Amino acid sequence: MKLFTPPKTEYTDYYEVSKFNLIWNFSMSIFLLLILVTISNHSNDNYSSIPNLIAVLICALVMFFLYKTKKFKAVAIGAVISILILISLTFFFQRNVIHYTTPMWMLLNILLSFFILGRNWGTLVFIVHYVVLFFYFSFHLKSNLEGLPELKNGDIWNFIIESAIVGAGIFYILIEYIKTTKHAENDLKAVNDSLIDKNSLISEQNEEKEVMLKEIHHRVKNNLQIITSILRLQSHDIQDEKVIAPFKEAINRVSSISLIHEKMYQTDTISKFDLEDYFNSLSINIIANYAYKKEILINVQSSVTMIHSKSIVPIAMLYNELITNSVKHAFINVEQPKITVTFNPIDNEYFQMIYTDNGKWKSNVNTSFGTELIQAMTEQLDGHYAIDKTDLGTSYSFTFKILED
Repeated sequence: MKLFTPPKTEYTDYYEVSKFNLIWNFSMSIFLLLILVTISNHSNDNYSSIPNLIAVLICALVMFFLYKTKKFKAVAIGAVISILILISLTFFFQRNVIHYTTPMWMLLNILLSFFILGRNWGTLVFIVHYVVLFFYFSFHLKSNLEGLPELKNGDIWNFIIESAIVGAGIFYILIEYIKTTKHAENDLKAVNDSLIDKNSLISEQNEEKEVMLKEIHHRVKNNLQIITSILRLQSHDIQDEKVIAPFKEAINRVSSISLIHEKMYQTDTISKFDLEDYFNSLSINIIANYAYKKEILINVQSSVTMIHSKSIVPIAMLYNELITNSVKHAFINVEQPKITVTFNPIDNEYFQMIYTDNGKWKSNVNTSFGTELIQAMTEQLDGHYAIDKTDLGTSYSFTFKILED
């Protein structure tokens, strides 16, 4: 029985194995059935055995090459083309015959092409077959019908048997198509179920990490607030403004970082950070720490949709120095102090920050440490900046690189 069993192939994919087995079983079945039909009709004068014998030879060659190569695609292409040629020649050269079953063989070859070789080959075979059929109907059908011999009972049974063979072949291909489609649906369902489980697990893990990160931000914020409280306690009894000034600046710097962690803790998702809200809050805190009497109009606008946490702390430290310098040194003789901050994306790698005040800076102001800090934070962000000082105010233009976490 090994002769009737498809040989083992190199394929491991279910669909490839199914196609290989289909060609083998199909060729074996047609090979045996057509031999029987040919033998049973050897004495029939109205029967031509040549097309069937050629089909038997094609099936034998197909099985031979399948057995030798253990692959089906090249063999299937050769088989489909050979059957196409055989059917076409049968239409035009087998005269005085009613081609009842020939169009059925044509349909069988088209279905085989679509199932085994795919849409492109199936479409090509479909078009060629129907072009041939069109020419047969147009130029040969009438003359063929005029020369038909008288039909015998054996001829009718021959049509019935051959139609049954072709019908069985079509039925077999459709069953295999349904089986592979069902298998694909089961595979897809299994993959979808697996993805749903994995997505559920990932979502659960992300929620846990989100809670953990928020808790970390909350604890860091509390620790930084403890530091600022210690600095305030140490500076509480100091009366000398020159000595207490560094304490205030240190408190502001630590508070600006603490505020970041507070905002992170308050957001719904850690990945989203509202720059406008943060810098407005930071501005209020800095101004409050200096007990500045004048109302300072602060306008923060951001069109940057995403900024990673790696960039937030350097920008916060930098902004803290800028607004501190403005409050301490620029607004002494300004009736309506104003600060404008804008964030704009440049491209996928860089964004721009522009800081402008309308202050008139005092002369001989020593801000060397603040300047060094601004320079250091800019370098940390792989950026650069330019300063423009006029009688109308001071403008800083920064270009920063978007740093990935």
